[in-house]
Amino acid sequence: MNILIVDDDHNARKTLGKILKGKGFEVEEAGGGSEAVRSCGAKFFNLALIDVRLPDINGLEVLKAVRALNEDTIAIMMTGYASLDSSIEAMNKGAYSYITKPVNMDAVLAVIEKGLEKQRLSLENKRLLDELKRANEELKKLSQVKSDFVSTVSHELRTPLAITKEGISLILDKIPGEINEKQEKILSTARSNIDRLARIVDDLLDISKIEAGKVELKRELVDMAGLIRQTASSFEFKLKEKNLELRVNVPEKQIDAFVDPDKLTQVFTNLIGNALKFTDRGYIEISLQEKEKEIACIVADTGLGISEENLPKVFSKFEQFGRLPGPGAKGTGLGLAITKGIIELHGGKIWVESPAWPNLPAGRQGAKFSFSLSRSCVTRIINQ
Repeated sequence: MNILIVDDDHNARKTLGKILKGKGFEVEEAGGGSEAVRSCGAKFFNLALIDVRLPDINGLEVLKAVRALNEDTIAIMMTGYASLDSSIEAMNKGAYSYITKPVNMDAVLAVIEKGLEKQRLSLENKRLLDELKRANEELKKLSQVKSDFVSTVSHELRTPLAITKEGISLILDKIPGEINEKQEKILSTARSNIDRLARIVDDLLDISKIEAGKVELKRELVDMAGLIRQTASSFEFKLKEKNLELRVNVPEKQIDAFVDPDKLTQVFTNLIGNALKFTDRGYIEISLQEKEKEIACIVADTGLGISEENLPKVFSKFEQFGRLPGPGAKGTGLGLAITKGIIELHGGKIWVESPAWPNLPAGRQGAKFSFSLSRSCVTRIINQ
């Protein structure tokens, strides 16, 4: 540990230096402020003991110069009783502490020990922060490489998938010739799996674009009530298959929002599809509430709830977990992450609650997905 003693009193300087050297410190001395600043510019000192009254430069100016050269140097001011105000001012300017003259060596050593411990912790924190920054930068690079890879592979998969599906569809339509019942069944299964794979590819592309900031919203004035009714109607067949009721609680009047209609349709499709996946009885309810400054949309169900430990992970990428109490169905783990990304691109927010509401049947918690969109842009357009 290097200590610099700055004092114009030769005898005091030498005495203090001898004691500190005896304690194992490397000690250098400076009889004036200019010499002290030059010494600090030439090497790093862990700690500097600076007299407030110096013949050439005021101790406060020396403090300022030392701290400017290296903010990690611990500065302790030395002062007579008459200069206590100056020492307190020095502490306000970055000094660690002050000691009074004539010095009490036990007190000096205690202050030095505490100051060096503070420095050690500060330097350790800086080292850890630097390591964390480097690790974060490396993670960003790896994440970008991953996103680029996923995007490239997804693009490359689209064309052969489309060609394969078209070829199978031609055979199923019996364009090249007749096929038997067994062949038709095998090809229909193959086409269904190609459709599923195409949806996975689309999800990968969507999340890659959202993460890369490459999604461009094509906003227009959209009747949200009409958009909800239209999207909900596309699920009628699947709802009948599972014997579920769909409740659409939206106002009869037109409720406009300045949004990308395709992206909002994707949001409702994901949320309704998610509710359908985890609801085996009861109903799914879609609500739209018009407020003064925002529009609130809710998709809720009476299905199996989401455990408390899984709630924070709902909108994370590639998270796949069943609802209470069983494993439930699984998908790509990207639908809700994409939904969150789209809502946030619109400047909105989205959240989930489970239990969805009280008094549900035994073993049911339900889930309620809610999101809000600001109406400020709508008002501005209408006023124009």
